[in-house]
Amino acid sequence: MDVLAHYSKDEVKREIWEFSRSRWVALHVREGGALIRYRGGKPLTIPSPDDVVKLVKQYGARTIYCTANLYQRLEVCEDVYDATNVWACTPTWDIDNRVEDWEATIAAVEAISSFLEKQGVARSVYAKWSGEGCHLHIHHLAISSEVRGRYGALDVAYAIVEYVLGKLRAELEEIAAKHDSVKLRVDNEMDPQRLFTAPLSLHRRLDAVCVCFDPDDVGKFDLSWTSPNGFRHRSLWNRFVEGEADELAEKAIEVVGPYPWRKRRARRKHPPLDKQIMRWISGDAQRIG
Repeated sequence: MDVLAHYSKDEVKREIWEFSRSRWVALHVREGGALIRYRGGKPLTIPSPDDVVKLVKQYGARTIYCTANLYQRLEVCEDVYDATNVWACTPTWDIDNRVEDWEATIAAVEAISSFLEKQGVARSVYAKWSGEGCHLHIHHLAISSEVRGRYGALDVAYAIVEYVLGKLRAELEEIAAKHDSVKLRVDNEMDPQRLFTAPLSLHRRLDAVCVCFDPDDVGKFDLSWTSPNGFRHRSLWNRFVEGEADELAEKAIEVVGPYPWRKRRARRKHPPLDKQIMRWISGDAQRIG
């Protein structure tokens, strides 16, 4: 397919630019499978819609990723390692599966979104089909600045995702068994530099567009929505009710606690994140979106 033509569409480049603001960007390059995260010694960002096309053309990129974290500044490399520079973080459930088992994936989306609605979080939730699986997000501003400031943006996002998974683990296992889906997994991938596919980006391998949809529409979802020749997308990533997730955040922090920085550092024996992603692209490390 014509990758540059896709990213040249006004809707596509504007959507990616708007979503990427305050986020650290990464580009997956078609030839050689490299992952570009820096430009001119600075963390990669997208200053304008037209820069989407420029970057894709310059690097031969196919897929655009953005961090779950949102940063106050992205001027020097040290900015992305400064926890105090993170002003918000997008809670995300990473629903991984085989594309042919998409109905099981959608059932998992429905289970998580239904639980969130029971917790009072409904207007700030959106689903994003990533190509082979799906991401379910809560808008970062559904967690008030007061709560983020008290506990830390990443700590709150991590706790929310972990708390919900703990409550739904058995139900998600039942969904996998019902659909005979041996690959269905729902993970807490929240960490300091986690990447997820940007809305309307192309998948790194499949000819599929990353589209957002309302969890209320899971019963209508069809893989044809992701077709590059006629994708169906709603800009729900920018829909939120400020503070809607505060009560859930407080509960999650109380039960789960903050992001386990020391424990995770001590437990990890694998290379730094950038090298992990390079291995993942080759197929032998964990996925990033």
